[in-house]
Amino acid sequence: MPPTSQRIRVVLADDHQLVREALARLLDSEPDIEVVATCADGDEAFTAVVRERPDVVVLDVSMPRRTGLEVAELLTESDAVPAELRIVILTALRAPELARRAFEHGAQAIVLKDDAFADLTEAIRSAVIGQAFVSSALGGAVLEAEATGRVLLSARELEVLRLIGQGLTNRQIGVALSISAKTVDNHRTRMMRKLDAHAVADLVRHAIQIGLVEA
Repeated sequence: MPPTSQRIRVVLADDHQLVREALARLLDSEPDIEVVATCADGDEAFTAVVRERPDVVVLDVSMPRRTGLEVAELLTESDAVPAELRIVILTALRAPELARRAFEHGAQAIVLKDDAFADLTEAIRSAVIGQAFVSSALGGAVLEAEATGRVLLSARELEVLRLIGQGLTNRQIGVALSISAKTVDNHRTRMMRKLDAHAVADLVRHAIQIGLVEA
């Protein structure tokens, strides 16, 4: 943890420029927080953390090249970053699977994009002193998932599932996520096996049940 007289140094990664710039300005306006780098994809985020050695990195889940969870796992396992680094995951997905996987990949906090800005600053301040933070909208769902032993999907699988729920084809999903249609089909096959689904309609129902899409 940095000395109390110092500001919390933050690297912020989000592939949406408007979101990234707005959050950076808001965070910089906090008296105890300083954004030392902003990044548009997962590879940039990893490089920035190695270079800047921040106290906290805020990672959007859905980013090109590497997802936020992939970056979190790399950072947790890397000798090139400070052991005191804290990871905050930022996501638009209301999925307990994602929340659980975020903590499994080394995150200390997870915040929804439709949470209040105060929740993000609280998550950053909690993480830097070693306290976990879970969005109030996700907390109950995480406990329920743990109690029921609900199957976990990866961050990429959740992204694909959300787009399947929106009615997109493999090709359209591939374009949206910058992956091949074959890779999308592989994700679809793995999800059907994990969820014991027998048709695309079963995947759509699951997407609705966990809040990825509206009914």
